[in-house]
Parts: sequence; C-alpha cells; structure tokens
Amino acid sequence: MDTKSDLPGKDTASTSKMEEAFARLRRDILDAHLAPELPLTIPSLRERYGLGMTPLREALSRLEAERLVTFSHNRGYRVASVSHAELLDLQKARATVETDLLREAIRLGDDSWEQQLVAAHYGFAQAEPLRANISEKELARWEERHDAFHLALLNGSPSIWLKRFLVQIYVQLHRHQRNLFFSPSLAGRGPKHLDEQQYSALLEKASDLAHHTSLMEAALARDERKAIALLVEDIGLTVSTYETVQLETGL
Repeated sequence: MDTKSDLPGKDTASTSKMEEAFARLRRDILDAHLAPELPLTIPSLRERYGLGMTPLREALSRLEAERLVTFSHNRGYRVASVSHAELLDLQKARATVETDLLREAIRLGDDSWEQQLVAAHYGFAQAEPLRANISEKELARWEERHDAFHLALLNGSPSIWLKRFLVQIYVQLHRHQRNLFFSPSLAGRGPKHLDEQQYSALLEKASDLAHHTSLMEAALARDERKAIALLVEDIGLTVSTYETVQLETGL
C-alpha cells in the first residue's frame, strides 16, 4: 500500500515545519537575537520555537551549510562566531565583488537599470537613518532599503554568479553588523566610550544618504572612475565605523 497516497498532506506538513524552523532560526541568528557561540540544543530550541526535533535538526544542518551555525562532536551545535578579522575579510570580499559588478553595470546597464536604481534610491531615502536608539522595525527597514539600493546599483551587470556571491557576503555582513552595532550589550545607547549623541552621530555618518545619492548620480552619469571611488569610500567608511566601535566591544 502506498502510504503517501493515504496521507497526502503528511509530506507537505512536514516540509512546512522544516521551512518554518529554518526561517525562524535563521532570522534570529542574523538579527543577533541568538548570540555568537550560543549553544543550540534541541531541548532549548523546542522550548523557544515550539517545534519538533526533526525540523529543528534539519534546520541546524542547513544553517551549518550556510556557515551560520557550527558543529563539533565535543560542543554540539552553536551559533557561528563573529570576529573583527572576519569582518574585515568580508568587507574586502565585498569591495572586490562590488567594484567589478559596478564597473559592468555602468558599462552595460540599460534604461530599465537606471529606472530601478532611481526607484531603489527613493525607497532608501524614506528609511529612518541609523541612530543609537533605533527601533527594531526601523532598523530592519533601513537594512532592507540599503541592501536593495546597492543591489539595484549593481543589477545592470549580467554576472549571475558574482551577484549570488554578493548576496552571501551581505548575509554575513548583516549578522556582523547586528552583533557589533545593535546587540543587547549595546542596547539603549552604544559602546561605553561613546555617549548616545556621539554614537548616533557615528551611525548617521556611516549611513549617510547624501553619499549614496552621489554614488547613484555618478553611476547614472556613467562616470566609472568617480562611482568606483565613491563605492570604495562608502565601504571604507563602514570599516572605520566598525573600528571605532571595536575599541569597546573587542570583537
């Protein structure tokens, strides 16, 4: 007897639970609700998410493949660590990939690319700038609009694989940025060596809309040299901001 035909909804329900476990666990790791190096035991995850053992194990396996979770026989599953060295390596990888994509986008981008870029910039302009006491909702909106702008900027390139690599880099950068700038240890103000006003000024400078506007205008003007220089400057500004915060966090 074919048991699948007897229970047509069983596989669908099982897959749905696995996808739910993966999505919820992944989001909590990316948004720093689960801290780096935190043990991820099945009992603790069942209590947190109200899901069964099988979907949680599947989720952990998939997250390990994404390098968001690590596993060892001695320590079990843990949230992947973050480090200053890895952060700098990610920014270096980002600069390498983005400059190549931007160069191709400027040379090959069509009218549709230009229109999508302008629309993405408009959407980014509607997001609240980063600040020390930004809400979770506003932070998520800024991150979404910022990434959408950069992806639109580069979307004129025909390179499928470089864009896929860039998305992977963005995922890891998102996790590092959340843990460095907005983790519970920094909640409400920021690093101890900066007061709230100083920390907000630092974040606002790093997320400056005017700089992104200049970057868009240079790309639309097909000024490759200026656009590349602005992009490198933008990435460098982010790194210098990390450096300032790192004095306190010690990542």
